Amino acid sequence: MIGPSVVLGEGTRDKKFLEELCAARGIAGHVMSEVESNANFGKYIQAISAQTNFLHTCKAILIVSDSDESQPDSFKFIKKQLNDIGYPSPAYPLEIAKKKDMPSVAVVMLPYPVVNGITEGCLETVLIPAMESANCAQAACVDQMLACVNVAAWPKKSSRDKAKVRCLISAVWSDDPMKGLQWCYGSNMGLIPLGHAAFDGLADILSNFPAWAASDLKTWAEWKAKNP
Repeated sequence: MIGPSVVLGEGTRDKKFLEELCAARGIAGHVMSEVESNANFGKYIQAISAQTNFLHTCKAILIVSDSDESQPDSFKFIKKQLNDIGYPSPAYPLEIAKKKDMPSVAVVMLPYPVVNGITEGCLETVLIPAMESANCAQAACVDQMLACVNVAAWPKKSSRDKAKVRCLISAVWSDDPMKGLQWCYGSNMGLIPLGHAAFDGLADILSNFPAWAASDLKTWAEWKAKNP
């Protein structure tokens, strides 16, 4: 599927989160897609570009990717993919890159906003504050369990945060402790309240991305300064 605004996530969980966040916040107009790996953004864009009327229909592409263990390295990896297919390539995250007769492109690196001043992480890093606030007692128990098995010594922050989210889901959802993250949204679940302030920054970008991409303002910060 294509539309004027295309939002690309790494995988099923990312796409579902973005869809549910938009639905909860009343954000419309985006076509959401998953690319199955952060190595596939360029290949996916190249593939959909071959669709009839794509370049006529699609005006802007927003890539939402995990920072993993190094935001600069992860961003450079995406930037190289865009360069390899001849697409607009922003110099930094949260900048719009433009090229004649092509969709504008911007990249958001998760976590956004950064959590506790740390840019490392992934989708789960963004989810944890909201999950903890909605499930305080279980979160305290999970923290004790993670401390017991010394998860803090794991070298990858993304792995540490994914372990915490997995354990929180299991602690809260007794009907299916292995319930997939992509199915943990919705008011009836009570697991991930999408109205939480942790998601305000990303929701703001999603709400205003088409207008920002159509403007002459390069960075998200510049656009926000003109459109508070």
